[in-house]
Amino acid sequence: MTELGNFDFPAEMLVCPVCAKDVVASYCSGCNSEFFSLGDIPCLFTTGIQQKNLWQHQMAMMESQGADALEHLDYILQGYDISPLTRNRLEQSRDAMSESLDMIMGQLKGAGLVSRREPLFEQARVDNPTEYYHHILRDWAWDAEPSKHYRTHVNEANLERVLNVWKNPRPGKMLFLGAGAGRLSWDLHKALQPEFTIASDINPFLLTCANSLIKRRRSITLPELYTYPQIGYPFSRSWVMQPPDDPGKLHEHWYALGADVWNMPLKENCVDTIVTSWLLDVTGGDVKDLISVIDYLLKPGGYWINTGPLLYSGQLSFDLKYSAEEILDFAQMAGFDVEQQSVEEIAHMASPLNARYHHEQIFSFSACKRADSRPAPVPGNTDDWLTPPWLIMHHQPVPRINFQCQMGHEFIRQVLGLVDGKRSIYLIAQMVQPGLPEGVDAKEAVIALFGQILEQMADVGE
Repeated sequence: MTELGNFDFPAEMLVCPVCAKDVVASYCSGCNSEFFSLGDIPCLFTTGIQQKNLWQHQMAMMESQGADALEHLDYILQGYDISPLTRNRLEQSRDAMSESLDMIMGQLKGAGLVSRREPLFEQARVDNPTEYYHHILRDWAWDAEPSKHYRTHVNEANLERVLNVWKNPRPGKMLFLGAGAGRLSWDLHKALQPEFTIASDINPFLLTCANSLIKRRRSITLPELYTYPQIGYPFSRSWVMQPPDDPGKLHEHWYALGADVWNMPLKENCVDTIVTSWLLDVTGGDVKDLISVIDYLLKPGGYWINTGPLLYSGQLSFDLKYSAEEILDFAQMAGFDVEQQSVEEIAHMASPLNARYHHEQIFSFSACKRADSRPAPVPGNTDDWLTPPWLIMHHQPVPRINFQCQMGHEFIRQVLGLVDGKRSIYLIAQMVQPGLPEGVDAKEAVIALFGQILEQMADVGE
């Protein structure tokens, strides 16, 4: 392994997420984009150093909102009409909120971030990095208590679920996309002992917590607080989370990476295994596009392992809320052979301090990327003409077909002139976009053109 600036990371894997050129120190050798570290975690985003500024703006907002909440509680506690029991509950809540804010700020500041508002983001909708706060507790704290929901602990159940669909695993170089707080990435890393594991995520709080526990071998204390009444449960508790057991120093080959799943700073065909855990439904994008990312990064013969629900966000267009059958169909179109799959209903986010939890359906599968390139299908009927895989999976090469149509429009001539059996709809769209009027989406226009041509050819074939 080599070092990239201050990063302890297999640097030979990294490329610029903007132009795919090599990264030297903290800069791209091609477009000169600047990158940064989160402590000892390399962070490579298309927005460069602005991603760090965004995280620092998020910190400042959390700090301000937290201070306002604590000030409000202090004001209420000054009242004369509060019963002793109410005062006790509010004081416990205030202590937990104060401890939580201090720990969050300390964790991020310890990684080199500074709480600072940025004018660039003042008018933008900014997410809260602690949105998945309880996922850290689920990964690293709750297994300390017996569970009435699992015959084993939740993390052991998650590991078992993955291994049940991944027969005879040979992980090689393993990449987790959306690794979150890192527990499953560590459990698989320890169980299978790959050459190395890269745990990638875009959330700075999850990244630093996972890195502190696994890589830096440091404990973390986080409080858990529920603000609604629960009979027989405490209001709060501080959890001391210890680094996982690692007698063989396997953590030396586990690495955290700050990156956006849609613009991964990694080389083509660079890993043997990709794991997506609780990711397919939360990216905010098209699963078909995520499959193209996986296909790009994964070596031929490598494995894609998925586990998690299909609970798409309300903001996602209905047509993109694919079923399990559709996702497996897309994977097969993209050149994957689905080998094992399972569906299980589980209790999710079942804290020992909480009477409430989610009942969720978990969809898991393993799929092997075919080693041989998939030949273009030879149309034999109307459906073959209208829905070839390359028209659905936009990252696949558009085959050399004798597209029969009138070449009267320059756009048609330009698009068909770019078909060489290697370029995909994605690439063709990128190449023609600069010449299109403002507001016209090149990919939509290219898809419509090919669709209309194939439709006309199918009609002629009939």
